[in-house]
Amino acid sequence: MRIIKVFNNNIVATRSDQGEEMILTGTGLGFQKKPGDLVNESKIEKIYEVLDDSRDRFYRLLGDTPMKLIDATQKIRDRAKEELGIEMTVNALVGMIDHITYAVERKKQGLEIPNLMLHEIRSLYAEEFQIGLKGLDYIEEATGVRLSEHEAGYITMHMVNASLGENKESISKIFLFTSGIVEIIEQVFDIDFHEDEISLARLNAHLKFLAKRILLKQPSTEDHVEEFYDMFLKKDRRFKTVEKKIKAFVKKNFQHELSLQEMVYLMVHMNKAIS
Repeated sequence: MRIIKVFNNNIVATRSDQGEEMILTGTGLGFQKKPGDLVNESKIEKIYEVLDDSRDRFYRLLGDTPMKLIDATQKIRDRAKEELGIEMTVNALVGMIDHITYAVERKKQGLEIPNLMLHEIRSLYAEEFQIGLKGLDYIEEATGVRLSEHEAGYITMHMVNASLGENKESISKIFLFTSGIVEIIEQVFDIDFHEDEISLARLNAHLKFLAKRILLKQPSTEDHVEEFYDMFLKKDRRFKTVEKKIKAFVKKNFQHELSLQEMVYLMVHMNKAIS
């Protein structure tokens, strides 16, 4: 195998014998290497296959993310596979790396996005949540930053989204849910998420999670979110418009009345995306 791109001393890109692009990690794998050099296969520790639709995003993350943080995310992925049989694709792994990287940056700045579904996540996905909590230890070991249980909830969400076994009908409904709501947000706020694929991917991860809960008819609680709701309406009256349109869309297509908590959950993440 020959190197086609060097990210840093420990990460390179290559192609398999079948022509598939792969990311290789290992201590010293890229040290004093350049494209065209042979890969020292004895130094390979992990191999990731990269699909065309995730290549650019994965490359940007690898170039900007400390190796220790990538390793911490990989530990979470490995533990989810070992204990629960959850297979995470490269896209799912990239999404988790991306989320954790920004969570660490926000924590250093004293900021945190509340997880308004933490109660349900902890209750409905108890085993996955325990891995999420363990993930906080891995992240702290890698960065020295201790994230809260809210972030353990978000890590759990990524694992749930990555779970296999969705049938074609469920996938179709989830696509309708996510694409329909994204279109509404773009219309109301006059933006185009496709100009920022990373923001779109983050938003879609949260929409997909909510869609699964609705399709599975999982109950929602009202956890004193009125203050957050009022805050968004005061910040921008377009949130009221988007609320009406999204509620009508979900009721018409999924026969579900969005609760206040579910709506605020959406507002939190659409606000993050449009910012």
